[in-house]
Amino acid sequence: MRTMTARGWVVAGLMACASAAVWAQAGARAVSVDPLVIGEVVARDRCAVCHGPCGQSVAPNYPRLAGQNAQYLFNQLQAFARGERLDTAMQEKVKGLSATELEAVAEYYARQKPGNTPSGDELLLAVGRYIYERGNRHSGLPPCATCHGAQAQGSAELPRLAGQHPAYIQRQVMAFRDRNGPRDSPVMRVMAHRLSDLELEAVAAYLGNLK
Repeated sequence: MRTMTARGWVVAGLMACASAAVWAQAGARAVSVDPLVIGEVVARDRCAVCHGPCGQSVAPNYPRLAGQNAQYLFNQLQAFARGERLDTAMQEKVKGLSATELEAVAEYYARQKPGNTPSGDELLLAVGRYIYERGNRHSGLPPCATCHGAQAQGSAELPRLAGQHPAYIQRQVMAFRDRNGPRDSPVMRVMAHRLSDLELEAVAAYLGNLK
């Protein structure tokens, strides 16, 4: 009988945490584990407490990850692992994970169904859409859509904002404005200063309402 390697035991241990459906999909042999299975197991083991097992965080202080761009999410996880993006909790969560595991969990979350935060305030949503799509020429604010896309889907370099918690979006923009967050961006710093509090609230509501 072939002796299982240490790596094999680690994967087998992670597989024990997966659901019966996952077992049926991947089989019991560690050597044939689908990357998405590894991603799901890592997500449930390390990420679910804050971000939810399917990327639908309940608390708005944690971002929704479901539907996020896989490459963008992978880049951010690597930044945490390298210490380029500072967050004690996240650095602890990615500690010890290989690039393959980080890529797998990023792909797993990217394939989950995005959520949103519906809003019934049509006037606020209208203001948010206007600012997002056209900006504000009076304050020199360019459209957010220029970088984040017409439907706020983002890219490999920029996050998907559609369906994100409005409160989370507001807090991140305020962090850029006050320069007290774990990361910085000259472009976002300028944008944040040109957004009024009302415009920020409206844009966040509009983005959170998108699917």
